[in-house]
Amino acid sequence: MELSKKERYKLILLTCFILAIIGVAVLYFINWSLIIQAFQAYEGAFEVLLVISIRILILSITVFYLFHKWFKQEAQYLSDIPFLLGLFFLILIFGKAIDLLWDLTFFTFNDDVVLMFLKFRFFIIILEVAPLIFLGLEIIFFKLEDRFQKLKNKEYMNKMRMIIILIIVCVESFVVIIAPNTTILGRILPAIVIPSLIGIVYIFFLAYRLKRLKVVKPGILTIGFFLYLLSNILRPILQLILGEVAMYIILAELVDIFVFLIIFLGLYKR
Repeated sequence: MELSKKERYKLILLTCFILAIIGVAVLYFINWSLIIQAFQAYEGAFEVLLVISIRILILSITVFYLFHKWFKQEAQYLSDIPFLLGLFFLILIFGKAIDLLWDLTFFTFNDDVVLMFLKFRFFIIILEVAPLIFLGLEIIFFKLEDRFQKLKNKEYMNKMRMIIILIIVCVESFVVIIAPNTTILGRILPAIVIPSLIGIVYIFFLAYRLKRLKVVKPGILTIGFFLYLLSNILRPILQLILGEVAMYIILAELVDIFVFLIIFLGLYKR
């Protein structure tokens, strides 16, 4: 019996989810002795685990809500807002799981392992922002429709969005791959994240003004992602003041928990 499109999407998402969990579990298993050592020697390790776990829980609730909303639709398209936002938050969950492992074990690794680990995390960040950029291109193309008539064709527009996303992901990935050390890699991160978040804030603001994306609340999402942008800008400053200590991680994560609660309010709509 042939599966329906909805069932195929559910199967693909479930398979990817299980594979990602297995991948993260393997990383934790390989580094289990280092994690135990961190809890014994690292002051504040339990608090770091607690606060990141709370954030992962909030993200998980958001993902469940968005995908539940998507599958309740009569038809499912990969360009749908609930799917794209759900994908962003789903990838972010696994990013935070990797962050937790990094926060507990980074001080035990040599420079080569640290560089490899950071590059892996950066690839996840690149994948995180891709669905949001893809969503944002719809708003930009909507504004350009009168000047470029081809953009009124949904199939052509989605094809152009996919090409642009692939170019962005490939260029950013190439830059991360050739980065020779952690210093240069640290300078690359703001160049990837900050412009993407600025664009996302502008896109939701534009959607609010144009009264687009009616399945969410673009006004609240504009505020939420603007605060997330500020959080990412202030993180290095906070790290410089406090150092790479548990208090820095806890404060940064608490701020982001507050920010993502606002973002969830922007996503929740009956």
